[in-house]
Amino acid sequence: MFRRFLQDTSGNYALAIGLAGVATILVIHKAVSWLEGLILPQRQISLIRFVQDRRGNFAVGICIMLLPLIGAVGMAVDVTNINLEKSRLQLALDAASMEIAVKVNSGLTHSELQAYGDNLLKANLASLEVDTSDIPSLVYHGMATGQDGTQSLRTETRLPYRYLVPRLVGDHPTSTNILVQSRISSNSGDAACVYALNRTAPRAFEAAGSTAVSMDGCIIASNSSATDSIYVGGDASLEADCLQSSGGIVATSGLTTDCEQNRLNAWRLPDPWGNLKKPVPPILYPNPGKSDLNVRPGRYRNLDLNGDKTLEPGLYYVEGSLSVKGTVTGAGVTIFMADGGITVNGNGSLSLSAPSTGDYAGMLMMSARTNTASHLFNGNGATDLNGVLYFPYGALTYNGNNGSNSTCMRIVADTIKMSGNSNIKSDCSAELGGREARVAGPFYFSK
Repeated sequence: MFRRFLQDTSGNYALAIGLAGVATILVIHKAVSWLEGLILPQRQISLIRFVQDRRGNFAVGICIMLLPLIGAVGMAVDVTNINLEKSRLQLALDAASMEIAVKVNSGLTHSELQAYGDNLLKANLASLEVDTSDIPSLVYHGMATGQDGTQSLRTETRLPYRYLVPRLVGDHPTSTNILVQSRISSNSGDAACVYALNRTAPRAFEAAGSTAVSMDGCIIASNSSATDSIYVGGDASLEADCLQSSGGIVATSGLTTDCEQNRLNAWRLPDPWGNLKKPVPPILYPNPGKSDLNVRPGRYRNLDLNGDKTLEPGLYYVEGSLSVKGTVTGAGVTIFMADGGITVNGNGSLSLSAPSTGDYAGMLMMSARTNTASHLFNGNGATDLNGVLYFPYGALTYNGNNGSNSTCMRIVADTIKMSGNSNIKSDCSAELGGREARVAGPFYFSK
């Protein structure tokens, strides 16, 4: 290519051609003056007059003036070429970076992601006419999370560029590196009614058996990178606005969503309530008897709710387990599990709602981050739970004929399983104390 010919050996050939042209013009003009002396007898021809002859000086001056012009033209061409190469390199890097973003949760290591992106970059640059030694490499800087929760990944690459005409004045380099960078970010996206936080578990969210799950106005999401991160099997029926998985989705014909396409390999967002403070343990009370109809808020150990019970508004701090064997109702209630699990047995049923104000607004049931106990809603009892069930390191299971017709219930747990004949409905178009469990949104290029 002509451009690459001119760029060869740092532009020395191009400069040599220009200087040779100037010298040729100088010699020609001197020769013409000498020949004119041969034709005109009145001229005395001598070597001294040839050297001292001033005719043609205007042309010589023009040639000298062309030197900075040549340099200026070369600089202009360099600027144009650099901008062109930078634009093409940016497009190639952006395309490779977007493919890396899709693969972030695929289980590849940092070095494997970099190699994957580097191969894509080189394939994208196949149309660029560069020497083999000049083909750039992609550098992957990994993921970062901003203070506002925005996640991003950054890549960069450098392309060697040799100037068309070396700088004529001063000690300047004859080549440079074209640096381009790409940053892909993801803000928080849709609100999730059901959100499994485990990052690797298979079937982190599972709907199986003959369960029927209907979630309006929100999505079902999983942070797991497993290929069956979200699993819908058997005769299960699942309805939601959309499914979003950091891994894959395995589903039968029982799945119905309103989105154009369910989302795979989505970025994970941190625990939506990871900064929620642990409650201060209140005063310790003895367990209520079977004949006690009302239960006051406070601290309990291995709380057993047997028979008909009404929970008064407030915080219930439970050390050990919570067992429900009767009908339990209450409004403005928050149940905190310090180190044990919740079990709803037999015909036990719940009709509870979370507070709408205060430090734990919207939080109906929650567990400590050190609590890995499982929580089981089992049997034939019906539940009407309005609020957030938040068990960041605990497994939650709905089993048997347990049914829920909650107006707004949101579940955020380590893993979530719904099986048997569970029938869960939840319209989460309303907010609960301003709390929302949002998943990662679409990718976009950022600065």
